[in-house]
Formats: sequence, C-alpha cells, structure tokens
Amino acid sequence: MSDSPPDTDASTDAEEPTGPPDDDDEIDRRRLIRWIALIAFGIPIVLEVLTFANIIDDELLSGDEPTETGTATPTDRPDAVGVGDELLPETAATETITTSEIRESESSRTYVFGVEVENDTDATVSLRTRHVRLRDGTTVDGVSSTGSVEPDSSGTVTAAWEIPEDSMPDAVEVVALRDGERVFEGYVAVERPPIVG
Repeated sequence: MSDSPPDTDASTDAEEPTGPPDDDDEIDRRRLIRWIALIAFGIPIVLEVLTFANIIDDELLSGDEPTETGTATPTDRPDAVGVGDELLPETAATETITTSEIRESESSRTYVFGVEVENDTDATVSLRTRHVRLRDGTTVDGVSSTGSVEPDSSGTVTAAWEIPEDSMPDAVEVVALRDGERVFEGYVAVERPPIVG
C-alpha cells in the first residue's frame, strides 16, 4: 500500500461556504413586492373612489332629471320652450306657455300643457294642440283648441295627455291659424316639466 496524499482540492471545494445573497438582488426583490402590494391595494381603491364620485355626480349634481318640488329643470336642448316662453315667436299673435307639468297620482300620469294667446293683430287667430311626442319617440293623441280669438282679445288652451309611467314629454304638436289659414303646423320641443302631485 502506498501512502498517497489526501485529495484536498475536493474537500476544500465542498467545505467552502456560499456567500450571502447579493444586496442588489435583495433590494430588487423588495421593490417588486412593494409594487405588487401597491397595485393589489391601489386598483380597488381607485375603482371605489371613481364609483363613489359617479354616484355623487348622478344623485346630487345632475340637473337633467325632473324634481319632485314642482320646479322646472334645465334641458339638454337650447331650443326647447317652457313656462313663460313664447311658443311660436314667428307668428303675429303672442302665444305664452302658462302651464307645463306632469301631474302624477298612484294610478295615472298626465302631462298638462297650457298656452295663453293674446291677439294684437287685425285678424282672427286660433291655436290647437294635437299630439305629444315622448322622449322614446312614441306619440299620444289629444286635441285641444282656443277656439277663435278675435282681434284685441285673448284666449287660452289647456291640453292634457295620459302618458305612461316614467315617460317624459319631448315635443308638442301645435297648429296656428290666422283667418282660417294655417301659419304654423309642427312639433315644438318642450323643456323637461316638473312633476307635481
């Protein structure tokens, strides 16, 4: 048997301890964990804040819905007319809207539209209402008239249409006559009326 020197290279390699993890790797891992936590908690919080802001905007700041207090609300159409406005500025007589409201009860919903006609012309005039067109495009029939309004006098017309629940009027069809001849026939856009009752 020969005495051979022990293989020290193999034993020293196995006994060499591995060094601690690199500091840069540890910092990158911590950053990654922080970003994941930020995204995991941040996205739901942002979504909740946006949802809450939309609810506040719709419920408190929206001006397009009718109110229950009997006050008129703004409309999305600048050409629409409401109470106190002249219905047909292009005609010689003055037609002023006196009533535009929805009267609601447990069993019915009625749109009431009233106009006062002042005839300061030298001819006999009259004003008729026919249909009301709702915002969904459907129409409801109903005819009302001032009758003949003589020169230097006034007359009124009040029309009422039964409309479906949750519906809203969009325009009223009117016909204006002067000495029996039509001077206007068509739909006039109306503002969102208040709900009363």
